[in-house]
Amino acid sequence: MIKKIFSILFISLFLSSISTAKDKIDETIDKTTDFLKSISKKSLNKSQTAEFLNNYAITLEDERNQGVVTYIFDEKNYKRYQDGNVISEDGWRFTNLGKLRVFSGDIKLTWKFKLDKQNVIVIKTKFQPLGKEYLFTYQLKDKFFEQIN
Repeated sequence: MIKKIFSILFISLFLSSISTAKDKIDETIDKTTDFLKSISKKSLNKSQTAEFLNNYAITLEDERNQGVVTYIFDEKNYKRYQDGNVISEDGWRFTNLGKLRVFSGDIKLTWKFKLDKQNVIVIKTKFQPLGKEYLFTYQLKDKFFEQIN
């Protein structure tokens, strides 16, 4: 009788540990899937990026120690605005592979736009294998210029 009780107890503990392990595995798979989805959001291609830059003002905090700034891209140059004033100006172009290259003095930065619930620009320098993500907002250029005038 006692052997049967111990056998039943052992089997139930064994089965519950399998169930717990399965739950942990499922949770880990879900976390991994969410992570992979977050890093593999579709970014804009060359033509979409060109159209986006042509129509919108992009506002972000870009870690140049000047706070939140707005970028306005023209045909070959961009201007950075803060509080309605131009604080810097430099060039940009697309690489042969269709990536957006933004120049800041001697520094070349590669930008990749990801539009989703949270808009993200991945900015990467030449020597970094992975870029850093920056949240940004955007608005039509006309609206931006109306606000600063």
